[in-house]
Amino acid sequence: MKKLPIFIIATIILIPFAGMAQEFQLYTADNSGLAYNLVYCIDFDRNGNIWFGGQRSAATGVANVSKLSRDLSTWKVYDPSELGLSELEDRVFYTAVDDQNTKWFCTHYGVSYLQVDGTSGYVDFTKDKYTRTVETDSKGNIYISIREDNRADSRIYVSSDHGANWTPWDLPDISISLDPSSARPEIYDLREDSKGQLWICTWYGVTYRKLDGTWKSFTELEGKYTYAMTLDPKDHVWIPDNDTQELYEILPDETIIVHDSTTIEILRYPINDLESDCNGNIWCATTGGGLLVLRLDGSYGQFNMATSCVQIPQDDFTHLEIKNNVIWASAADSGIVRLANLINMIPTAVDDRSIRSFNPQNFGLYSNYPNPFNPTTNIRFDLVQNSNIELAIYNIRGELVKIIASGNYAAGSHSVLWNGRDRNGKIVPSGVYFYKLSTDEASMTRKMILLK
Repeated sequence: MKKLPIFIIATIILIPFAGMAQEFQLYTADNSGLAYNLVYCIDFDRNGNIWFGGQRSAATGVANVSKLSRDLSTWKVYDPSELGLSELEDRVFYTAVDDQNTKWFCTHYGVSYLQVDGTSGYVDFTKDKYTRTVETDSKGNIYISIREDNRADSRIYVSSDHGANWTPWDLPDISISLDPSSARPEIYDLREDSKGQLWICTWYGVTYRKLDGTWKSFTELEGKYTYAMTLDPKDHVWIPDNDTQELYEILPDETIIVHDSTTIEILRYPINDLESDCNGNIWCATTGGGLLVLRLDGSYGQFNMATSCVQIPQDDFTHLEIKNNVIWASAADSGIVRLANLINMIPTAVDDRSIRSFNPQNFGLYSNYPNPFNPTTNIRFDLVQNSNIELAIYNIRGELVKIIASGNYAAGSHSVLWNGRDRNGKIVPSGVYFYKLSTDEASMTRKMILLK
C-alpha cells in the first residue's frame, strides 16, 4: 500500500480546567492527507485505522476518501478505482466496517466496498439509485437504505452473508405504522444495546428489534425528523429532532424524556450528530454551538471557538465519533478536529460557566428552574473551592428520594438536572420536595414543587 509523506500536524495544548490539559489537533487538506476539508463521515476499521469520507476535491476531482494509520503517522489517499467508486458518484456520505474488516462506502448514487485483500466493487442493484446510508452490526449484517421517487418503493436492504444476498424491509417490517405514501423505510443510524437488541433511527422515527425478533416503534416519535442516535452505558437511547431541537431520551422501560432549551439552555443549538463516551457523557456536534457535552446528571459543557481560544476552527460541526476516549469531529468545511485527554478530565458536574473559569466568591445554592416543574428541573450551586459534595432530594416527610450528585467537584458554578425520578427510577408524585447541598464545611436547603 502506497504511503504518503508524513505531515507535521500542529498540536496545541488547551487547558479548559485548572491543572487539566487536553491535546488538540486539526487536520486539513493543507497539513494532512485529506483531499478536501469537507468531511461527511468518520469510521474505524478493525486494525484501528481512521477512515474519512466526504466531498471530492474541487481542484483535482479526487474522491475524498482517506485513511490515517492508528499511530497517526501515515496517510493513504484512495483513487476512486481502488474503492469500487469508478462507476458511481464518488462523494462518500457514509462509511461502515463489517466483521470481516470489509469497508463499505455509500455515495448518493450507489454503494461500493473494499475487502482486506484489496478486492473492490459495488453493489449492482444500488448503481444510480438514491442510496441514503450503509450500516453494519456486530453480527456482520449489512444494511443499505435506498430512496425511490415513489416512496412506497423505497426499501432497507439487509445482507447476512457479506453482500451475496439481500432481503428487503419496508415500513411494516420494522413496525413503523406511517402511511408509505408519506414515509420511507430509511436508516440514518443503527445501534445495538447491551442485550443485543437492534435499534434503528429513521428519518421518520425510532424502532428496535427485541430478542424474540419482534419490533417495537415509538408512536410518540413517528413523523419526527430523527436522524442520529447514540446509546449510553446504561442503555439509554438519545435521539435529537432537528425540527424542534428537542433531545429525546428513551429509558430501558421505554419511558421517553424530552430535553430542550428550557431545561438545558445550550440545547438551543441544532444537533447534527451525537455520541456517548464510556462515562455516559453525551457529546453533541452542533450548528453554531461547537461541541457540547451533556451529563446524565444534567450538567453540561461547551467547547467552541471562544472556550478554545479560537483553536477550534469554527462552531459548526457535522459529524462526531469517539474511539478509545478520543473525540474525532468534522468541523463543517474546516477539516477534522481531534481532541484527546479530555473525556476523563471533565469534573463530575461542570457547565459552560465553569469552562469559562467562572470563580464564585461565596458558597451558594440557588432556586431551581423551572419551579414549579414537570418533569425536569435544573439546580445550580456555587463552590468557592474544590469540595466533596452531596446534592440530595427529600420529600416533605424528610425521606431521602435520590442523591443526584456526589463526589469531588471543582471550584466554580455547577448545574445538575433532576428528572423527577427516585433512586429506583420511578416517577415521583406531585408535591413539595426539598433539595439539600452538603459539603464538609457547609450545607444549604431549598424547596421546590413538582406539579403535574
